[in-house]
Amino acid sequence: MIERDLRIFETAAAVLNFTEAAELLGMSQPNVTQRLAKLERELGVMLFARTGRSVELTPAGRVLQRECGRLFSLETAIVQRVRDAEKLRESFFLGGTVTAGSFLLIGMAAAFRREEPGCALHLEIGEGADLLLRLGSGELDLVLTEDEYDRGHFLYEPYCTDELIPVFAPGLLKEGRFSLGDSIRRGDRYILDGFNSSAHRTFRRFLMHHRLPEPDSGQVTAVNSLDAVKQLAQSGSGIAVLSTLAVENELRAGWLAGGTFAEGPMRRSVDFVYSPSGRQDFIGRFTRFCRLRRGVSLKD
Repeated sequence: MIERDLRIFETAAAVLNFTEAAELLGMSQPNVTQRLAKLERELGVMLFARTGRSVELTPAGRVLQRECGRLFSLETAIVQRVRDAEKLRESFFLGGTVTAGSFLLIGMAAAFRREEPGCALHLEIGEGADLLLRLGSGELDLVLTEDEYDRGHFLYEPYCTDELIPVFAPGLLKEGRFSLGDSIRRGDRYILDGFNSSAHRTFRRFLMHHRLPEPDSGQVTAVNSLDAVKQLAQSGSGIAVLSTLAVENELRAGWLAGGTFAEGPMRRSVDFVYSPSGRQDFIGRFTRFCRLRRGVSLKD
């Protein structure tokens, strides 16, 4: 459905090579060049800066590349809604951040499907910022997140509190309860899930709140993979700080050991977030179902 020239642009922008783009698209290189030139004329801007044999995106090209991603995602959602309607099912699109989505939303959505088989739920697990952007554009109906968001722009409903705990290889520490401040001062190594992750930001806020020292850069290993963080902790490479939701199975199996911080619990809120212009009837039904499923009073 989307204009063919935008598809050609998206491929060329991804590889920054017109010959390679032509091969990927099954077109001739001159045809790709002509179609891109036509698109530039229609938009009245240059999308590519051509310097000899190299090609780079212009500022306008970078904006179009970003908007194409949103446009194609919206097209996919529209097609899915239409196909579900043909089967007399109503489509809803849910997003979840890595922790909230993987360890809470997937199970809740599966249970909701059994309760309301006439609803077709489509899930996506991703980065909080991207999910909220798509929520604002109408591509998603509801997002479950432990990440930060603009509470003045979106509506929200707290779902639960998630606690981050120290996690380490069995036998690494003599005691499970210890002072984070003392641990940092003696040079213990910490493993965190990415420098820009919600867990890392919660960790830093905890340090600031309790006026604890920041660990040296050499004390912190940040890995953008939850599984990798667990593997490093299991190997004895340091103390990971992870959600209790994410390590429940490993703690129960004894593959990892968990502890507590003497300074107090390290917590963050997991919230349902949605747009004021969203599909309120479904949002109300789904969030109510999820809260009752956890045995939480609707008035809490």
